Amino acid sequence: MYDIEMIEANKLIDDTRRDAAATNIKKQQAEQELNHQKARYKEITGLREIDRREIDALHLQIAENEAVRKYFNFIFFNFKYFIILYSK
Repeated sequence: MYDIEMIEANKLIDDTRRDAAATNIKKQQAEQELNHQKARYKEITGLREIDRREIDALHLQIAENEAVRKYFNFIFFNFKYFIILYSK
């Protein structure tokens, strides 16, 4: 009777060791995936910052272009007005 209990206990110990080994493998895989995702997040964050700088530069260029357009419209209007005024 004691032998049967020892066999069952040893089987339970072996099962527990197998489960622990499988769990350890899953843990290592999860850690590798976590490290991969952290690296990807860092890369995406860097790319996002680059995009943000490019967008800011484009906004600045748009503002400068709008200012130049308004300036030339002002000059053109005044020149057109000058021609109409002094052509009579």
